[in-house]
Amino acid sequence: MLQSKRRLLLLLIGFSVLFQGCDFRSRKQEMRKDWAQIKASGKLTLLTENTTLSFFEFKGKRMGFEYEILDTFCKANHLQLEVKVLNKLSDFGRLLRKGEGDVVAANLPIALRQEKYFQYSLPYYQTYQVLVQRKSDSIISEPAYLAGKTVYIRKNSAYEKRLFALQDEIGASIDIRYQNTSPLTEDLIEEVVNGRIPYTLAHENQARVAKDMHANLDIATRMSFEQRIAFALRPKSKVLKQKLDAFLQVYLASEAYTLLKKRYSDYIVSTPTEFFLTPKGALSPFDALFKKAAQKYNWDWKVLAAIAYKESRFNPNARGFGGAYGMMQFMPNTGPQFGVLPDSSPETQINGGMRYLNSMSKRWSAIADEQIRLQFTLASYNAGMCHIEDAQRLARAAGLNPNVWDGNVALMVKKLDEPEFYRSELVRCGAYRGQATAYVANVMGIYSRWK
Repeated sequence: MLQSKRRLLLLLIGFSVLFQGCDFRSRKQEMRKDWAQIKASGKLTLLTENTTLSFFEFKGKRMGFEYEILDTFCKANHLQLEVKVLNKLSDFGRLLRKGEGDVVAANLPIALRQEKYFQYSLPYYQTYQVLVQRKSDSIISEPAYLAGKTVYIRKNSAYEKRLFALQDEIGASIDIRYQNTSPLTEDLIEEVVNGRIPYTLAHENQARVAKDMHANLDIATRMSFEQRIAFALRPKSKVLKQKLDAFLQVYLASEAYTLLKKRYSDYIVSTPTEFFLTPKGALSPFDALFKKAAQKYNWDWKVLAAIAYKESRFNPNARGFGGAYGMMQFMPNTGPQFGVLPDSSPETQINGGMRYLNSMSKRWSAIADEQIRLQFTLASYNAGMCHIEDAQRLARAAGLNPNVWDGNVALMVKKLDEPEFYRSELVRCGAYRGQATAYVANVMGIYSRWK
């Protein structure tokens, strides 16, 4: 009993640190900033993390499930949404209290006994915690089987609270560990993927996105009941909360919100469907369209076909993460620039894909070698120019050749999922946790077989 009380006290202190920051002195010192001051400034400042569900930059667009909710709120109220990306959980409460931020969005579950330090908006999502582990013959299928196991988590997080409680429930110790680089949950998931740590915890909506990118992950073991996810605000921002809650009340019942959920966590990457028959001896049902589109730009049509195969298995109706659509998997902000919409014909999709590919290639015209230029072009098609340019700067700083892909820039692309690299002052677009290096190798491999 004494041990349980001691743990409860430790948890309450930990959660106070999470939202107060280390320099909390008095509630009276909290910045008096509410709706009137926000409207007068013309902007709402978001405190968030560089994660898939909160906020990230991809192919020139700011994205994120939580970011897009708040961006919609700001547009409805004629406000600019300013974004401040933080790395430490303890910084959220400190900057919120000082008035340097107005809303915290970090996939936060609502916790009790924190009313003195912050308030929550209406919840906009429900999810639960899962164990993230690699697929193997020794899968942890029940929480109780974590007894004696080593689990890495974020300090002062909801996952820490869950593991402390679980130890009391199962009557056994769990080796709970932290990393001194202040990693985000997605960073720890990448550590599991790469075999550097055995287990971590994540919310299911976040883990599901990671599993879609990494086939070796298992996220089936449930670790908690449903938890309500919400935005955090200053306790004294009463009118801001009223405005945000009123917006959420309507928005959460809208078709726009349903589509947003589908794009970020409820999406289904379509299984290739034979909508069109592939003629005998052909590579695809659309060989003639690929040839026609590529001929206009003096490209080998099999490069374009290899991309379409890798992106969607030639499925014109494919859907992917973040709202990617069609055979060439255009993002919603990019497709219209090249005349491609979700319901465009296969010919329009292929023509748009060729134009986009050619425009990417032109941006790498300084690379003389044709094959290396193609590698950089494919990487940019997959990850966006900004992340590849970040990797170039890191490569140059590491003494590598910034104009060579294999063994040089490709190595730095892989490093962009590690905090010590993506938090570098050389990096402009933050973390990249995608598969650009594997994508380049796969497309080049397909193309080589088809040549």
